[in-house]
Amino acid sequence: MATANLKLRAWAQLLRLPNAFTAVADPLAGWLIAGGGATPPLVLIMAASACLYTGGIVLNDCFDFDEDRRERPERPLPSVHVPRSAAWLVGAILLLTGIVLAILADRALIGVALAAGILFYNAFAKHHTGLGVLTLAGCRFGNLTLGLSQLHPAAFILAAYVAVLSLIARRETTKPGLQIIVRRLLLNLIVLDAVLVVVFTANWLGGATVLMLLVPAWALSRILKMT
Repeated sequence: MATANLKLRAWAQLLRLPNAFTAVADPLAGWLIAGGGATPPLVLIMAASACLYTGGIVLNDCFDFDEDRRERPERPLPSVHVPRSAAWLVGAILLLTGIVLAILADRALIGVALAAGILFYNAFAKHHTGLGVLTLAGCRFGNLTLGLSQLHPAAFILAAYVAVLSLIARRETTKPGLQIIVRRLLLNLIVLDAVLVVVFTANWLGGATVLMLLVPAWALSRILKMT
């Protein structure tokens, strides 16, 4: 039983479950800003966002295995709590599932572009500060646009916030004190999404709905690392 719980926790850590709520907050906010619509597409775009984000996170750790083995051996892959082969498979399946869900939600171009951006970041861009920051900002831009389905100032505001967050997070390894700040900034992505809904639509109920995602994200962040 203890071994099973350990494996479940390792998978939950690998997937960065608290962060998934910050991801689905983006398309939900975008959908509300765009005026809403039929419920099924909303469910599909939120599921697509969750799959693309978690798939990208898992693949990121797969690409970083050698570095994590040296600097963060407690992580799920270098600690061997999660097999690398299983992580590669799950990451790929999640990414592909995200693309399929985006296609079903009539967001094919955005979904494919997001998946491409995620892979580009994991395999290459993150090794270059400027390019890595821009790529991450672009991915969040696309994530919000999943709900919007068109260009909107809100997506640019979110991208700018993520660019700053990414710059700070890059110093987290050498300055552990930044971990708390990064965690708060990650959680505040949900707050920002809620604020964007209110600012651009005056929809306070919609903003409150987005903000509710902060509860599970915060609760999970107390037991699982977000970075």
